[in-house]
Amino acid sequence: MQKNKFSLIEMLTVITVILILMTLIVPTLNKLKMKARIVMCAQNLKQLGVLISTYSNDNDGLLPYTRNNPYYSSGSYSYKDKKGYGRLYGSWAGHLIPYMNTDLPSWSRGGYYHDKAKYKPGLKFYKDIDDIAKDSNALSNENYGNWKLLHDMYYEGGYAGLKTLICPESTKTYYTSFIKQNRFVPRISGVLPGRWSNSTLIGCPSSYLCNGSLFGAQANQSQRIEDINKTNYLLLEGCNNIDLSTPIDYRKFFELSTVYGGAVNNVIRGWSKSTQNPNSSPPGMAASFFHDSTEELWYSWRGYMPTSNINRYNKLFYPYAASSYMWDRPEGKTGILVANQYPGSKWQNFEAPFTKGRFSIYRYYTADQKPTYMFGEMNLLIGDLSVRKTHLGWMFENARTLGQNTQ
Repeated sequence: MQKNKFSLIEMLTVITVILILMTLIVPTLNKLKMKARIVMCAQNLKQLGVLISTYSNDNDGLLPYTRNNPYYSSGSYSYKDKKGYGRLYGSWAGHLIPYMNTDLPSWSRGGYYHDKAKYKPGLKFYKDIDDIAKDSNALSNENYGNWKLLHDMYYEGGYAGLKTLICPESTKTYYTSFIKQNRFVPRISGVLPGRWSNSTLIGCPSSYLCNGSLFGAQANQSQRIEDINKTNYLLLEGCNNIDLSTPIDYRKFFELSTVYGGAVNNVIRGWSKSTQNPNSSPPGMAASFFHDSTEELWYSWRGYMPTSNINRYNKLFYPYAASSYMWDRPEGKTGILVANQYPGSKWQNFEAPFTKGRFSIYRYYTADQKPTYMFGEMNLLIGDLSVRKTHLGWMFENARTLGQNTQ
């Protein structure tokens, strides 16, 4: 009886077909995973919106205060819950901890930072462990100073019932400024020490930022939730390594860069009063758009672009390119163009009549410099507690109306 056997050619054909199918399936699976993380992130914000509303109902209608004060004092009277838990409590996120399903060992906020970072002055790293270092106390007890809590929030996607405070992709999205040092610092608030002191940081780590104007970031009084209109954002994806709020001037938050005045509340990095250097990586934004797979970025600044042209540009070239505007330059307003596809040597693929011939082009590789994630989807909690998934172009177009009643 004759046995059927595969020939070598047949086997190679089958293997080739399998490999082809795998190359088709893997990108699809990656996209599905990314979409799932976007949905999880949106759900986090919805849950946080409910908790914020619950907190407000229990505290005279006020939003949770976020001025980095750990307990009630005469200078910080925007909340009525005078519990004074401790240093994990001094932010909007900290005020929600009692409403979350978690049992903390203590309310302390130990001085544990990525690679044992300190300001001396200037940020210095003293370890190469891609983690927060353990001192002798934490070696014998992982709960000492809430070491375990902080480690899980920064690197594991959350701690117990506090997972709601961490975007599923934030632990894999890194600060741009440290990539060249071969340090991969997760973009989660609190992973680095405060700029002026190693002991100033207060509050529970989170990858979401609150609206500084509404939550009292630079005031002694947060606003009442009943007074917030539907154009106000409450929370959005992002990271500020000193606190958990965006700048009072919401327009600067949505800018790509600022020239005069340098950094804005440590959220947007600028070049101070110096000429911009095209050989350096683009400035960062707090809204880093975690949900993004951009591998290359084309970035440029030149010319004059009125606000009306910025809006037209963003509508016309969504979702491949976006433009921004420098509010801070007293001698003239400079436009900025950014694209996630090759725009041609003179931006001819994305130029409109009002930008023609005005812009040079610089190319950046995210694998080398990890510049700002500008073209992913972004989850945004609006004042009506809904969640919007938006693109950068939408943000620039609408940033002028968001927060308008708080300016």
